Amino acid sequence: MKISVIDIGSNTIKLVNYNVKRDLSFTAFQQESTKVKLGESLNRDHNLSDQSIERAIDTLLLYRDIIRVESIKRCLCVGTSAVREAQNSAHFVDQVYKKTGFKIRILSGKEEAYYSYLGASMFSYLPNALFFDLGGGSLELVYTEDFKIKKVDSLSLGALRLTQIYGKKDSSFSRKDSDDMVQKINDSLPTRKSYGIGIDTVLAGVGGTLRTLTKYDQGSNEYPLEKIHNYRLKLSVIESICKDLDSMNDKEISGLHAMDATRAETIVAGSYVIHTLMKKLEFDEVIVSAYGLREGVIAGFLRNRDFFNYQKLEDLEKQIPKIVSNNYEPNIQNIELDNILRHMISYGFLKEREVEILLFAIRTLTKLRATNKLLDLFYMILDEDYPYLTHREQLVLALSIVHSKKTKTSDWLYSKYKSILKPQNQKSIQKIGILLKLNGLIVKTRSRIKLRESKNDGIIIDISSSIRSYPAILLQNIIQRVSEVFGIVIECYLPNNLDRPIHTENGMITVRSK
Repeated sequence: MKISVIDIGSNTIKLVNYNVKRDLSFTAFQQESTKVKLGESLNRDHNLSDQSIERAIDTLLLYRDIIRVESIKRCLCVGTSAVREAQNSAHFVDQVYKKTGFKIRILSGKEEAYYSYLGASMFSYLPNALFFDLGGGSLELVYTEDFKIKKVDSLSLGALRLTQIYGKKDSSFSRKDSDDMVQKINDSLPTRKSYGIGIDTVLAGVGGTLRTLTKYDQGSNEYPLEKIHNYRLKLSVIESICKDLDSMNDKEISGLHAMDATRAETIVAGSYVIHTLMKKLEFDEVIVSAYGLREGVIAGFLRNRDFFNYQKLEDLEKQIPKIVSNNYEPNIQNIELDNILRHMISYGFLKEREVEILLFAIRTLTKLRATNKLLDLFYMILDEDYPYLTHREQLVLALSIVHSKKTKTSDWLYSKYKSILKPQNQKSIQKIGILLKLNGLIVKTRSRIKLRESKNDGIIIDISSSIRSYPAILLQNIIQRVSEVFGIVIECYLPNNLDRPIHTENGMITVRSK
């Protein structure tokens, strides 16, 4: 099934087309974005101008053609800040329906916040978070504890709105203008105490300004990973960018290396909103999300098909934890591997985070087709978005999978991305890589394994299998490598049904036939 989502914002109108699977998971396969500036006249006369309405309808007619070409039967069209605030909102909705056939669902400020958080939390691990969505007309805030929403606000602090109120015609700001704007932002924001923000709360956000700041920071520092989602953007970086851009106009900003020209007009105001938010609420970094409102809208619709009839906010609030709670930690489906990992954690050979990355790696391999094109495999994994992993951890995952197949390729890729990784990550990659290899053998040979601690601080492994001819040489090579990587003595007892009897004692590993 295919579904389209159209997001009519104050500054831009976006179209995203999704493929939806039977399990209600979805992936975007096409995205369009058009700068319309629908809300440009709101601060002047509280109405959408005829010119902006015409631009919006022209854009929606284009999107209608795209949707028709893709043979998509269902379109969810939502209007946010500019549409809900305009006095002629009903006229705009009526004209859009008459000329394009799109029925607009106008979201309240709280609904917009809820759907934005839902979409972001499906792709980032945000149980205890202050989440924000910065658009052209408004700033949505959602504070959560254990995925339960505690506070919600929709504030008139959009990047386009503030630019039009405080900026000059060329979108530049005088010192007084920017000071007045910052004071307005600061006065409008809640305090940490008023929200009851806990010590383990993270700050996460979505929006064009945040994505632009991330790209600018990554471009300026030659960040080797082409990935925005789950990037950590520091307060000090945003503060530095604010100072650099403060006195520039939109043309000067557009000419900067690694700066998104389409955001040049609103980037200064948007940067100050994020900077002031972080400073007032005492956050040193923000987790950048590439997902938000549109993903939340489609996720909500898939669980309540009567989308265009308004549901109670309380009902939507109850849905959110149910939708996102099972979206993160992978389950151990292999009982034998479960047994091995539990013992290795208890003996101190593995850290729990290494186990979690290993499980993500196993789940990833089950979804991908077998291939010997390791670079393609590596970049395919990096292209995915893992809610529970940082960029560094995702690199460890991808490198571990490659390491399980070819060590030299993994080592070469490690050197390429060394600036993101830490020295201890190389050991984790070796551990996870060899355990992936061991798990593959366990699965393919339908082996049963028991672990116990030996007297010499090593481990004893008892293996049984019903297959006719057991690959003992291959197992011996893998166990030898496990022994080397983990630095432990392993005594391994093999099944009776061997290709040939094996007896090896080399000081590190003892392999005996039962």
